[in-house]
Order: sequence, then C-alpha cells, then structure tokens
Amino acid sequence: MTNGNIPHVCILVDCLTGGGAEKAASLLSKSFYETKKVKVSIVSMQGGIDYDFKGELYNLGGIKHNIPFFKTIKKLFQLKKVYKQINADFYLDFRVKNNVFRELIFHLFITDLKKTVLTIHSYRVYNYLPQHIIFYRLYNKAKAVVVVSKGIYFEVKKLYDFKNLIYIPNFYNKDIIVKSQQIKKTFDKPFIVAVGRLKNEVKQFDKLILAYKDTYAAKHKIPLYILGRGEDKKVLEHIILDHKLNDIVKLLGFKKNPYPYIAQSEFLILSSKIEGMPMVLVESLALGTPVVSFNCKTGPSEIINHNENGILVEDQDFIAFKNAMDIMCSNKELYVNCKANSKASVCKYSNDAVYNKWAKLLHIY
Repeated sequence: MTNGNIPHVCILVDCLTGGGAEKAASLLSKSFYETKKVKVSIVSMQGGIDYDFKGELYNLGGIKHNIPFFKTIKKLFQLKKVYKQINADFYLDFRVKNNVFRELIFHLFITDLKKTVLTIHSYRVYNYLPQHIIFYRLYNKAKAVVVVSKGIYFEVKKLYDFKNLIYIPNFYNKDIIVKSQQIKKTFDKPFIVAVGRLKNEVKQFDKLILAYKDTYAAKHKIPLYILGRGEDKKVLEHIILDHKLNDIVKLLGFKKNPYPYIAQSEFLILSSKIEGMPMVLVESLALGTPVVSFNCKTGPSEIINHNENGILVEDQDFIAFKNAMDIMCSNKELYVNCKANSKASVCKYSNDAVYNKWAKLLHIY
C-alpha cells in the first residue's frame, strides 16, 4: 500500500455532474472516504462539479486548446503527470471510453492495467468499451471490468469471454432521506416527476410530454415536473408551448438536491430509450415513491417488480406507457400497494449492501 496500511483509491471521471456514472462515482468516493480505511483521490477530465464527493480533487477541466486533437494530447500529458503524482493502489475508471485513439494512448502509456478497474454503465457498451479486439484483450488484463447491471453483464459476455468481469450494481446512500427533508417545500397539489439530462435521444422527454398530455393526470391538472438540464431544453420548451401545456408541464432545471421533489411526488416516470442501471429508480423507491418505467434493455427489470413497487411497461410502447400513468393515478389499491412495498424492495441496493462488494474486490478490510 502507498500509505502504510491504508489503500489509496483514485476515481477517474469525465465530470461530477449530470449523469448516472458520475453520480455513482461521487457516491463511491464518499463511501470509501467515510470508512476512514481508504485514501481517496478524484480526477475530473472535463470539470463540472455538482455532486457531493469526498477526497482530493484534481480538475483537468481548465486545459484548453483551439484544436481539439491537440487539446486531447495536452490533457493526456497532464493526466500522465497527475497519475504519477497520485500513485494510487487502485484506479477506478468511470469515464466514457469510446475514442479509440485516446484510449489506446491512455492504456499503453499512462495506466497500469493491473491496478485499474474499468466500469461499464450503459447498455450501449461501446461507450465504455472501445470497439476493437485490442481493447478486449487489454481489458482482460485489468484488475477487473465492473458492470452495473446483470443485463450489461450478459451483453459484454457476448462480445468477449472476459475472465475478470464482475457485476456490482449502483447504490443509494441513506443520506438521501435526510436530504429529502432539508428543503421544507410544501407543494400545493399532487404532481408527477421525471429526472434526467435533457437529451431526447436517450431520455425521450419530448415523447414523454406528448404521451402525458392525454393522460388522466393532465386532464385533472396533476402537473408533470421535469428536473434536469441539457441541450434539448429549447426543443422541450417549444413542445410545451405548441401544445399549450405551460400550466401543467414545468421544466425546473437541474437540482443539486432533487430528493424533496421525488419524495413528495405521486410517482416517478422513466421514459428512457436505453439505460444501464438507473439510479433514479432506486432512489425514488428508497424514498417511498413508486415508479412507472419502460422495460428498456437493461436495468429497470432488475429494480421494478411489476405491480408490486411500480409498473414496468413494454419497451418503447408509448400507448402502454400512457395507460400505465393512468393506472397509477386512478387505481388506488395498486398505488397504495406499490408505495407500501417500495422501500423494502431496494434494500439490496443500499450503500451498506453494495460497498462490501467493492471492498472485497479491492481487498479493503
């Protein structure tokens, strides 16, 4: 170990804002740090810090160059310097890894794969596993390749017979319950909530709004609140304006603490085209809020017990999705049952349950 008997773990991220992988990295940094058995460093490649974290931060987001190629090279040189300075026992790589040239330089000239745990957070595995056999062979030499859902595990297994492939799910921290009570906001009427980056290609908030406008909720003036920021904000604003939904669909922006909204909502909606292991579903259920979600390729079916803690909708069937929202609003017996079962259904995704898997992998005792 680099610091006596205390292991040093370095977490590599693109940023600490906006996405599920980034949130998972921030939570893991806190879990390591709070055990007082691990020294923690975080390297953020692009800057952007919204999520709470613990440890020493190295922010490479300030590196600039007018030509993108040279910016990448400059950043890689700086990363090499920081990597050597940190000299951790383990490096947990939460970055998107879809640039073949960058990742080849990264793994051949910067990292020590024997110390590296590579992570895959999406059904689109090529976002985290560059599409070339050389990377499959390189990754097979790493300390481990960690996937966050069982569905992703089987997708990766189809590509290559990794000997070091491990499933460790994302987790929620119990402090979200405290955070849900920090903002004493009292909502004057019931509402539904959706949370995520405003990127319609993935989260499909445009299609969600169009499905919602014909629901029982919309007709009874139960508003839809969408929390998040992103490049498609203007598109969503136009849809809301064009369909005269200003009074019942609200884009509330990014909330560093979204939990009061989730905890006080009637239910949470996930309309994504793809996911990995959606933390927002786990967090919603942990706060006692039922969910309605597409059964997209990986993630939701591992979290939702249909008609027990939420409604699992046939993947990408927006008519069925609209009907599921209606059922959750109008079927009181089903709703009460889902709400009663929600918290207990995600105990296996608590910090205490999942942290032990990371501790075992990294031999932290």
